Amino acid sequence: MSWKKLSESPNNQVVKKSYDSTITFWKFENGKVWHQWKKLMSADFKSFEIYENNDFIARDKNNVYHAWTKLNKVDRDTFQEVGNSYWKDKNLAFIENETSITPLKGLDSKSFNYIGNGFAFDKDFAYWCGRVIRSCTSPQTLKIVDGSDSLAVDSENVYYESGILKGADVKSWQFLQGGFSRDEKRIFFGSKKLPKVDIETWEHIHRAYSKDKNNVYSMSFIEKDKAPKDWNLEKVIKHYEK
Repeated sequence: MSWKKLSESPNNQVVKKSYDSTITFWKFENGKVWHQWKKLMSADFKSFEIYENNDFIARDKNNVYHAWTKLNKVDRDTFQEVGNSYWKDKNLAFIENETSITPLKGLDSKSFNYIGNGFAFDKDFAYWCGRVIRSCTSPQTLKIVDGSDSLAVDSENVYYESGILKGADVKSWQFLQGGFSRDEKRIFFGSKKLPKVDIETWEHIHRAYSKDKNNVYSMSFIEKDKAPKDWNLEKVIKHYEK
């Protein structure tokens, strides 16, 4: 992405449609720069630039702004997008939320790495969407799991988003299809363990359905009205087509 001067926008405005209405995100009016209904008192219009494809990030010759808030902790000249709402400058890494940009707990951009799917780490902490993964004590070993949007592993644990995947043995754990994963003793769907599962006879059927010799599962729930011997791929496909 790149910076674009507000003065190069039609009528010195950035207007976008949102559902059934339009929103004026940026404009120059009555000698001031505005974001929506608030004016930026100290912004310099001649040098004012918006970050394309982000309706809240802008800068002038002196400062970076998030909407109408001047980001005093941000170094204007080195501020850059990293990915998935992460930003950094020469000193700090940041997470962008709907109403703010805040520094990450690690306070160190030199060791900051964004690895995908909201996961990142620096020399002190691992993060998911800016939240510290508190169980991760070896952040620089963190890796995302191929095929999953929500899972990561390090040398000690499996993580689902910002929390540990409870009970998972990292040495034998593996990601499967359909959102399922397993280790030697357990089957998981997302962050949940399947109850009463017989590990030796468990099999994935289709999408969020699986079964063992005793039960049929939808996600991590037992389907009490379904018999394993009758519930096969064809039946699951018909169920989804209803």
